Amino acid sequence: MDWRDDGRPSPFGWGGVSADERTSRRWRRLDWILVLALMIFSALTSFTDLGNRSGPQTFWKPDASGEGFVADFGAVRKVDRVNLYEGPGATGKSKIESSVDGVTWEPYQDVEHKTNRVFTWISADKTVEARYMRFTTERTGFRLYEAGFFAQGESAPIPVAGITPVGRPGSESEGGGAQVFDEQDVTPYRPDYRNSMYFDEIYHGRTAYEFIHQIEPYENTHPPLGKWLLTFGIRLFDMTPYGWRFMAAVCGTLMVPVFYAAAKGMFRRTRYAFIATLLLTLEGFHLVHSRMANVDIFGVTFTILMYYTMYRYGETAWRNGGFGRSFRYLALSGIFFGCAAAVKWNYLYGGAGLAILFLFALLRRRRESRLGGERGYAKKTIITLLSCLILFVAVPTGIYTASYIPYEKATKADDGIKDLVQYQKNMYHYHKGVKEKHPYASKWYTWPEMLRPVWYYGGKDLPKGDAQSIAAIGNPLVWWGGLIAMLLSWWLGVRNRDRIVLTITVMYLSFYVPWMIAPRSITFLYHYFPMVPLLILSIVWMLRWIEERSRYGKRITAATILVAAALFVWFYPVLTGMTISREWMNLGIRWLPSWGF
Repeated sequence: MDWRDDGRPSPFGWGGVSADERTSRRWRRLDWILVLALMIFSALTSFTDLGNRSGPQTFWKPDASGEGFVADFGAVRKVDRVNLYEGPGATGKSKIESSVDGVTWEPYQDVEHKTNRVFTWISADKTVEARYMRFTTERTGFRLYEAGFFAQGESAPIPVAGITPVGRPGSESEGGGAQVFDEQDVTPYRPDYRNSMYFDEIYHGRTAYEFIHQIEPYENTHPPLGKWLLTFGIRLFDMTPYGWRFMAAVCGTLMVPVFYAAAKGMFRRTRYAFIATLLLTLEGFHLVHSRMANVDIFGVTFTILMYYTMYRYGETAWRNGGFGRSFRYLALSGIFFGCAAAVKWNYLYGGAGLAILFLFALLRRRRESRLGGERGYAKKTIITLLSCLILFVAVPTGIYTASYIPYEKATKADDGIKDLVQYQKNMYHYHKGVKEKHPYASKWYTWPEMLRPVWYYGGKDLPKGDAQSIAAIGNPLVWWGGLIAMLLSWWLGVRNRDRIVLTITVMYLSFYVPWMIAPRSITFLYHYFPMVPLLILSIVWMLRWIEERSRYGKRITAATILVAAALFVWFYPVLTGMTISREWMNLGIRWLPSWGF
């Protein structure tokens, strides 16, 4: 008696599936209709209010200290605020001075240009009467895309009547004062997520822009594939909030049919595939990471594909021509494993799970050959193992290496692919050496309980009593209910020798256990993201188990979906940056004291 996925002993040991069972995986019209509906829902929640489709594109990049310009309003105006929008470089220092007559100058604002403010509007409030505002470079290294001066209560910036250069431009200066005031129609009074980057967008979205324009990449702490994927949205919609988030929203939408296919393939029922994918679309982590220029949405999608194709390999018996067909699943699993690793290193952890599932599959084939009296098991096993050297070593290595091509094209250093090993050493030492305290860091043992969601964005300059947040927080039913379901399924699955439970268990532990010994000391809740789809599969497995044994099973399933939907709506404001009352944020949404947003 061996592992199968319907709770009954398989006459073929650990592997055989009948023609009827294979047919049940095929998508019918209802499957396509349901997937389309779920994709539309996911797309609506991901793309709605994703970000502005316009933003400053031209810039001034001084090349010499003392270079600058004077902006003339044409008349004395009351100035209460200055907003600045910076780009790559974002180092150096400049100063802004005000004057009524253009002769006597008073300090207005000293600007320390920083790397954590790229493609972000920064505000400084100070009230003066002035006709002229003078910008002077004190230390080079920054790009100033746009500036706007505002009077209190006015949404449009004060018009600039003229620009006069000051100092002597450097030989490699780009643009001038005119480029700082040529896109005033996209200059906001209040910065927020719709017009600025937030959290790690300042690294990943920025790097995508640097790849396109072949600027020396600032961020090199993760492999390049995810950032290269972000470039497609920027090419389509320019360097705008909508542009740099576009591909994440696309991938979040495409995760829907990917997960549906995996659930349909594992449970072989449209009903359970739909329930699983509906829960995914109602999951907070999925939505939050579909709406920001962060690369985790790509990595998690690839992990779903890599372990599902390995699951299918484990089910493909070698008899009746199945040996040749099985290599398709091995090849796909290796390709998606390479893609996941080329997004972030933590997805490499899933490779251990793939190896264990592969070993179990070989043991199933051995049992099948013994029970069926087949010959050639040893020969087929050797061929398979040799093939894996290509499919799980050479192919992923090739994908990983190829992902560095955009990085190599952008870097100004005299490096090449030969320096790839050094890049990896640098990356390892960076993550090992991360010691800086972070207010939203959390330890691995707190992740399943969701004790410390990461506060990605907090709105500023809001009316009194209002709050605006974006937090990496999951759906409590999926996280807490999924943890309970997983533990129960482990107990029941071992008793019933269930292959779905085996796959979920192996992959969950392979993603999770390495964090217990990882050298990086500062970790975050988003590192738990690859385990979330596995929690959903555990919930569906338990719902199926209950439905098969209780006349109230379908009512329990309906109640589960309704609660998940209600919680999704409940937490929707902090998943999407809606402005709500601070009182409701504190009383209704902050369920735990450790939830800081």
